[in-house]
Formats: sequence, C-alpha cells, structure tokens
Amino acid sequence: MSAHLRDDEIPRALSQGEGQFREFKSAWDRRSDPPRKLNWKSLRDKIADVVAAFANADGGLLFVGVEDDGTPSGHDYNDEAVKGLFAVPENRIQPEVRCRTGRAEVDGKEVLVFEVPQSAEAVMVIADGFPFRVGAQVQREPQELINQRKQALRVVGYEQRFRADATLDDLDLELAKRFLDRTPVGKRPVNEALEYYGLIDRHLGQWKITNAAVLLFARRPALKWHPRAGVRVFRVAGKERLHGRQRNVTQVGRADPPLAMAMEEARTLCGAQVRQSERLNGLYFEGVPEYPEFAWQEALVNAIAHRDYEVTSRETEVWFYEDRVEITNPGDLIAPVTLERLREGGPAHGTRNPMLVRVFADIGAMRDEGEGVARIFDEMADRRLPEPDIECEGGLFTIRLFGEDDRTE
Repeated sequence: MSAHLRDDEIPRALSQGEGQFREFKSAWDRRSDPPRKLNWKSLRDKIADVVAAFANADGGLLFVGVEDDGTPSGHDYNDEAVKGLFAVPENRIQPEVRCRTGRAEVDGKEVLVFEVPQSAEAVMVIADGFPFRVGAQVQREPQELINQRKQALRVVGYEQRFRADATLDDLDLELAKRFLDRTPVGKRPVNEALEYYGLIDRHLGQWKITNAAVLLFARRPALKWHPRAGVRVFRVAGKERLHGRQRNVTQVGRADPPLAMAMEEARTLCGAQVRQSERLNGLYFEGVPEYPEFAWQEALVNAIAHRDYEVTSRETEVWFYEDRVEITNPGDLIAPVTLERLREGGPAHGTRNPMLVRVFADIGAMRDEGEGVARIFDEMADRRLPEPDIECEGGLFTIRLFGEDDRTE
C-alpha cells in the first residue's frame, strides 16, 4: 500500500473480519472479571509476531485495541507505552520492518494501526523464528523457504511490473471507481484508491501503471495488453471430449478482460451451465444445483486470482461435462502451498498475485482466510458429493467437481 488508511475508513476494514490481510489484537486480558490491561510485554510480543508474519507474506493491517469480532475496545496505555509499541517493528524484528503507524478513534475507542509492507527478504522476530501469515493464522516457516518464495516473486511478479506503454487514459476509471467502491478506500477519488493498492504510482509528476491495474481496469478492447487474460467456458456433450466428425465440444462463451468485468461475466456464463434438479423438501419441491454454488464460484475466482499471467498463450478455462466440471488455470502452485496441503484441508496461502488477491478480497469476491479450497471440499461433502480432485501438471492447475454418483474411476 502507498497511503494511510484514514480514520473514517477503519470501520469498513474492521467489518471485513480477520483474514490474510487483517489482524485484530485486543489490549485487554479477558481472563479476569472485569478485564485488565494486557501485560505490555505480552502485547509487544504479539505485535512483533503479526508484523513479521505479514511482512514475510503479502503485507497487511494490524489493529490493536480491537476484539476478534471486530469490535473496537481501545487500550489503557500511556503515550510512552504506545510509543514503545509503535517501535516494535524496528526493535524486535530483524531486519527491521518500516511500518506506517497511527492512532485512530473508532466508536469512541482509540485503536492503534500498523500498516505492514511486504518485506524484500525473510524477517525474524528476535529469538523467536520466522512467522508467516496463512489466512487468519500465523505459523512458522523456514527462512530459506520464505526467501525462495520472495525470490520467485521478484522474477515472475508479472502483476507488480509497470507498463511503460500504459497511461492513466488507458484505464476505465469509471469501472475502477465502481469496482473499488466496495473496499475500505472506495469513497476516495479513484486515483487515490488505485494508489492505495499500489496499482498505480506517481513518479516525477507522472502516473506509472502496473500490469495489475491494466488487468483489472483496462478500457475495452483490452486484449492488446494480454491476449489470454480472460475466461473461456465450454460444454462437452458426454463424459469425454471427442474430435473430428464426432466432435462434441461447444464453446458457450468467453469473458474477456478487464478482470473487473470478466469475473462477473464468467460467473454468469458458468451459472447458466450449472443444471438444476428438483428435490422434495417437506411438502414442496425445491431447485438444487448440481454443484454447490460456493464450490464452483470459489474455484472460478481462485483460478482468476492465482493464475500465472506471465503465460499469454491460454486463458483460464471452465469445462462442463455430463458428470463433472473442470476449472483449469495456467500456473504452478506457489510455496508453501502443495497438493498434499490442499487435500488435507488445512489453511494454505501462497500467491503470485498478491495485489489482485487483496483487491478481490477487499471487495468480497473471494475469501482471504487461506481456507477457500478446504471449504470447497466441505461444501461437496455436505451435499454427499464425491470429493473434488485437484492436480497440478505441465504448468496447469485443475480442480474437478463431480456430480452425484458420477465420478469416473
């Protein structure tokens, strides 16, 4: 981020709950009645842990003086103690993390705000290892793994690069304004909202435009910026694709960039292909989609958000067969995410597109708790549908959702 979150924007950020980019810390020890002020050193250590975890992942916002449910509860520390808390990122973390810090009044309570940038290299809490942010949790990771991931993003970080041939006039600013209106900074002038997310940056009086900004908000026709940034949707008449005279494949639609439009268009295209059946519920029949709505929508949004946009030879693709739907996007998994970890159902986070993911999370288009795939598995299980299949081969990630009693061996 390149600008402070303003006081009047904090309630909206708190309403989004904790996740990959937000953490709430109470300043009270609620084991006693009435609650007592939390031990200063204990709070200091909690702050160090969260700040380092954010810095080692994608950056984020830490709000101190807020309960887990997002309710502001304030603190009872004097100015000197607060000054010491704000110094934690420099004094308790190596290399130091330079956060933006501030004091804000929310619902009559003072909240301490830490805006944490993504670090260039792994940072350590002194004498307490290398924390890493995964959804709403903090876990320890090896220093070498964190640095490998950061090096990979420096090499392949397509979304963060600036387009020398793009100007602000190439962006559909009305679209950007409508899209970002759902974020905490949505009431700002659109240039400021774009700058907050790092999508554009002012340099020597001129705006520099990132690939992420072009992917999200380029004026149509936008294919000149990336010929395969959209989503194609196919229907197969059968359980396998046939070719030649027996060809049974129909392209039912294509959602072209910018992504701010393509995401909803792809949802509409896919929604029209999800068949409905009727089931008796008490005295009435109700429509039941063949796949849980959350499952296929989460898989689709994940494919758009996490795909490798360095690949310009193919789109994200959705294939509807008679017995399953397959959603495929270009790009290998990013460490520490593995197929095994996804299949186990635990929280997992790793993305080559943190800027896109943050925007999508802040507008509510996707979960940022690192548990989206796990919930897909849960939703399918709740419907007593076969377990989804996921694979990553040949630079392509695919998730398959199967219909009732139709999974092929």
